[in-house]
Amino acid sequence: MIRTFFATALTLAFLSLGINAQLTEQNGDSEPSLVLEASRGCPMSPYFEVSMPLLDEIDEKLVRDALNLDGTQRFPVCAFRAINNSNERNDWLEQYTPSDEVAADPRDQDQVGWHLVSIEGREPTEKEFEEYEHRGGRLYPYLELYELVDFEHLEVADRSANRVVYETKPTLEFLEKNDAGMLNDHVTTTLVVDPDSRRLDFVTTKLNEGFKPNPFMRVYEFDQSLNYEFIPEVGEVILTSLRMQADVKFVVIRRRFHLNADLSNFSCPVALQPATCEEPAPLDID
Repeated sequence: MIRTFFATALTLAFLSLGINAQLTEQNGDSEPSLVLEASRGCPMSPYFEVSMPLLDEIDEKLVRDALNLDGTQRFPVCAFRAINNSNERNDWLEQYTPSDEVAADPRDQDQVGWHLVSIEGREPTEKEFEEYEHRGGRLYPYLELYELVDFEHLEVADRSANRVVYETKPTLEFLEKNDAGMLNDHVTTTLVVDPDSRRLDFVTTKLNEGFKPNPFMRVYEFDQSLNYEFIPEVGEVILTSLRMQADVKFVVIRRRFHLNADLSNFSCPVALQPATCEEPAPLDID
């Protein structure tokens, strides 16, 4: 059960890594050259047919713009580095450089472009290179927010001059698919958007309070935070860090899990843009 919960926590984390924000600045501060360059690249996501009955027209438009739910922005293919620490590994540094290469095994396609740079500051051994895979990491660039966020329950929790806080929860279908239906009604997902720039600032998913899903297990904590920044080299707001921690007890064994990831060294030259793009088909999730 502990392993199942931890696997689900990591799935929530990595799926959320794909979330992105508004391509161009809305306040007129963007550099034209950056906006033009960032407008190249493959569509980041298909159009999402979602319903937000608890939001008025203005807030719904703000959410659609900030999360690119209409699939109008084109995310540039960027080279970057990703370093993460977790219970399984420390200081795991990876480099991503986009490639049009097609993997011999379709299951390895997510690994194309990735290179393991170092482990705890040292060069990986030959065996570690052989074992290295990046399947399903989804650090970049595809958006699968429709699987995670329950838009039907998205509502305004707080509003100020420079930010709007929306609250909802992960979809029950997503939780059940990951054997975590027990978390339903116990976690809250928060999205914070800047209404002026129409950018996503950060997203959190947090356990409301400790609970016992069964007589043998207690979940004390689950807290995940995804932070976004405007990167000039990219020309838009993108994910730059992830923090996740969970605290679970099964019978008498109590374990704390953590995952910290930082993305940096972004570079989006035209030479790295893919030669072809496959247009995503619209998705209807109503």
